[in-house]
Amino acid sequence: MSKRRINTLLKLLVLTSSLFSISSNALESDKGLPLSFEHDGDLKMRIEDGSRIMEMSTNVKVTQGTLEILGDNAIFEYDAATGELDRVTVHGNPVRYQQQVDEEGGMLIGTSKTLVFYTDEIDGGSIVELIEEASIKTPDSTWSCRSIIYAVDDNFLRDSSGPCAGMIPSNN
Repeated sequence: MSKRRINTLLKLLVLTSSLFSISSNALESDKGLPLSFEHDGDLKMRIEDGSRIMEMSTNVKVTQGTLEILGDNAIFEYDAATGELDRVTVHGNPVRYQQQVDEEGGMLIGTSKTLVFYTDEIDGGSIVELIEEASIKTPDSTWSCRSIIYAVDDNFLRDSSGPCAGMIPSNN
């Protein structure tokens, strides 16, 4: 393989890996705070397959520190035995997500039709899945895809489904 082709491949690899890293972290202090909610509509609860399901409708707001999720309705899934929250799914037109990412006030802002918020079973980090018409904007980059999986604690765009478009800072 020619030296020029190797250099081109290396540049492509560096560019591709930089596309999947978003240069911001959620505030560590958010994780220790309680998850709270508000809504204007109905609240329904049931037990199903070992999970306690809580559904709420109309102008749902979910917060945890600087994290805020706004949508039309939400489903909270708890482990019925332990009472531990497994996942929150919010639907909207669109769902709006925002979280402060640094001490200087930089914000991560996302939108999609559906948002799923949960803790990764492997590393314990917070995951936000933006599904259908997904977009994420950080202080220095933007992404729009069909869907985006964002590892909040690792500041990492873990996965996305295209078509996608975005903007990242140059390293000049």
